[in-house]
Amino acid sequence: MRLAGLVALGATVVLATAALVAYHDLSREISGAITTELQLRFDTLAAEAEDAGLVDQHAVVGQTVDESGAVRSPVGALPLLTDAELRAALGGQLIIDRSVPGIGANARLLARPLPTSGGHILVGVAAASTAPLERARDRFLLILLLAGPALAGAITVTAWILAGAALRPVRLMAARASTISMSAPGERLPEPGGGDEIAQLGRTLNQMLDRIEATVAHERAFIDDASHELRTPLAVLRGELELAALDAKGVPTVVDGLHSALEETDRLTRLTENLLTLARADAGQLKPGHGDADLLDAARAAVARLQVPDQLTVTIAGVAGPVAAEPEWLGQIITNLVTNAIRYARHDIRVEVARSPIGVELIVADDGPGFPPSVLPSVFDRFVRADNARSRGGTGLGLAIVASLVDALGGAIRADNGPPLGGARVEVTLPGTPIGR
Repeated sequence: MRLAGLVALGATVVLATAALVAYHDLSREISGAITTELQLRFDTLAAEAEDAGLVDQHAVVGQTVDESGAVRSPVGALPLLTDAELRAALGGQLIIDRSVPGIGANARLLARPLPTSGGHILVGVAAASTAPLERARDRFLLILLLAGPALAGAITVTAWILAGAALRPVRLMAARASTISMSAPGERLPEPGGGDEIAQLGRTLNQMLDRIEATVAHERAFIDDASHELRTPLAVLRGELELAALDAKGVPTVVDGLHSALEETDRLTRLTENLLTLARADAGQLKPGHGDADLLDAARAAVARLQVPDQLTVTIAGVAGPVAAEPEWLGQIITNLVTNAIRYARHDIRVEVARSPIGVELIVADDGPGFPPSVLPSVFDRFVRADNARSRGGTGLGLAIVASLVDALGGAIRADNGPPLGGARVEVTLPGTPIGR
C-alpha cells in the first residue's frame, strides 16, 4: 500500500508537471501562430497602404489610420485603436489582446507605423480572433482533467499489481514461517525461483533454519543422553545410601546425613526424569497413548499418593470426566499441580473436575499468596520460580512439564489468581470422551 501510494503521488506530480509544460507549450505555439498570422496581414496592409481598406472574412480584419486617428481604409470604418493605443503604436509595434468589434471578445491587435512616400505617417492595424487559442486551451484542460486522474489511477493499479506480485513470495514465506516450530523439524520456507534479492532472502533464511535445527537437535540429544546416563548412577547411589543407612543405625548423625543425601538423590532423580520428559516433548517424541481414564478418579489416586502436611486440607470435588489419556499422564499432571499448590497453600487446596462444552476441566486452586505478577506471564516456562520457592526445593520444571503434557494431549492450560480460594489457580482443559465409552 505504501509503495502504491508513493507511485500514485509520483505519477500525479509527473503528470501534473508534464501537463503544465504541455499546456504552456500549446498556448505559446497557438499564440505564436496567431501573431504570425497578424504579421502576414500587416505585411499585406503595408503593401496596399494606398489602396482601399481590407476586410477579411476569416476573423482577421485590418485597417490603416493616420496620425490623427482618422481611418484611411477601409473608408467609413470605426477606428480599432484608442487614442492611447494610437500614441503607443506611433512609437513602435504594439500587440494587445482585447475585445475587437467585428471579431469578438477574444481578439488580438497588432499595430505599427507605416512610412509613406508623402511624408505622412500611417498606422497599420491588423486584428485576429484568439478564439482558437481559447478553444484549444479549454479542450486540452478538459482532456487533462479527464485523462490525468484516469492515467494516474491506472499507474497506481499497475504499481499495486506489480508490487503484490513482487512481494507474494514474501507473504508465502511469512505464512510458512508462522507455522514452523521445533516440534515439526524439517519444515522450510518456500524459496522463490531466480536470483533476485527475495530468492536470496529465502535461501538465507532456510540456511539459518538448518543451523538452528542442527543446534537444537544437538542440545536435545545431549539432554536426552545425559538424562539416560544419569538414571543408572543415581539408582546405584540411592541403593548404596540405603544400605549405608541400615548399617549406621547406631550413629544418629550419620543416619540423618544419609537420609538427607537420600532426599537430594530423589531430587536429582526427579530432575533427571523431568529433563528427559521435556527433551522428548521438544523432540516431538511425547506421544499420548490410546487409553481412556477418568480425570476425577485420577485426581483421587494422585492425591492419595502424596504426602500432604497436617496443616493442609486437600478437597477433591466434581463429576466424572472421561478423557482420552493414559492414567500415568493424568497422574503426573495432577501430582505436579497439587505439589506446586502444597508449597504455597496456607490451609486449603481444592481440586475440582467439571465438564464443559469443549472438554473436561481440571482446576487446582490454593489459598496461598498466588502467583507473583512478574512470574504469571511466564509461569509455564522452564526453571521459572518465585523468589520464595528457592528455599523449598523446587526446580521450576513442574509446571513446564504439565504444559508439555497438556499440549501433547491436545488440551489447554491457563494460570491466574482468584476464586475459589483467592490464591493461585491453574485450569487445565482436556478433550473429553463420551461417558461409558
